[in-house]
Amino acid sequence: MRNSDEPSVNLWPYVGYYTLTMVALTVALGVLVVVTPTLSKEFGKAAGFAISFGSANVALYKFVRRNGRLFNRREYWTIVLLSTLAAFLISAPLGWLAIAGESRSRDLSSVPPAVWVGGALFAFLLTFGLNAAWYSSRFGKTLLKVELARRTRTDTEAFR
Repeated sequence: MRNSDEPSVNLWPYVGYYTLTMVALTVALGVLVVVTPTLSKEFGKAAGFAISFGSANVALYKFVRRNGRLFNRREYWTIVLLSTLAAFLISAPLGWLAIAGESRSRDLSSVPPAVWVGGALFAFLLTFGLNAAWYSSRFGKTLLKVELARRTRTDTEAFR
């Protein structure tokens, strides 16, 4: 069976895994920063990458585990886009709250609207690029090898 002949899979559950993992990792990081405030400077910049990587890997792992294969081209771009939209819909209100909190201590009214739109567009494109990298076959091949080895081990044990 060629890759284009494979039946398409409903990707919404995997977007759900991505979203739930993203929320859980964000909450866990928030609790960690509250418990240990000195970590906020150390984890601040890398936290977004770690949350994005962890969320995409959970969704990819669930897909490989259920389907025994990687995404086909159409599924790959669909899951990248839907995961990016989910991340943006979760991160945008959090970013807005952070900006609103900062605007109380500083006057941000002089910032032109083009800067706000450009920043949002940059964040969207960065998240899209990160999701495209995390869902790539580079990470998926390792998960697929482990899953196929697990299935082979399980299948051969049944015949012993």
